[in-house]
Amino acid sequence: MAIFNDIFRDISRAINPDLPKDLGDMDSHLGFILPKVIPYGEDLREEKFWISKRWKELRDDEGFHEAILHIFNTGGEYLLSLDGNVVKGSWKRLNQDNTLILEISGKSELFDLRFLNPDFMILSKHGDQARIGKRRYFCLVHEKAAKAGGKEMDWRNLMEKLFNIWRDNSLSIWAWLVFILILGLIIYLSLN
Repeated sequence: MAIFNDIFRDISRAINPDLPKDLGDMDSHLGFILPKVIPYGEDLREEKFWISKRWKELRDDEGFHEAILHIFNTGGEYLLSLDGNVVKGSWKRLNQDNTLILEISGKSELFDLRFLNPDFMILSKHGDQARIGKRRYFCLVHEKAAKAGGKEMDWRNLMEKLFNIWRDNSLSIWAWLVFILILGLIIYLSLN
């Protein structure tokens, strides 16, 4: 079964287009990718995907070299680690919505979930952030998923990894149907 999944993933990647190279900054990449991957995401009610995990903040700023981790623990505890220095805060999920309120150092911010899976948690601050010159998306990557071969991946490689969620899933149902039809045709022809 794993061999068939690998074959279908390879077919899917060959048929589906590559991530465009001219998208520019990370916000533009996310604006292009998110509508495609949203159907494959989870929501905040499914806490196993995001609670008690080390989420690395991802930015495309040239001068961004800090190691920022966000940890959401049970009971509403929120930990922000900046190069190993930890500040405590709190988080709260707003009703049944996919909305988080993060409070740290007396400041509260409202974030809407855009995408969540075991490797990515993408939020956007409520309001029109682009209008006021701020980045639209708050992108977090599970710390282990941000590495390949023991090395940290840059934001462009991580955007490719996010895009692959769509590429790997978009044709899987059709690929299985085609496979079953071809297999059925082979069996039918071999019996006649």
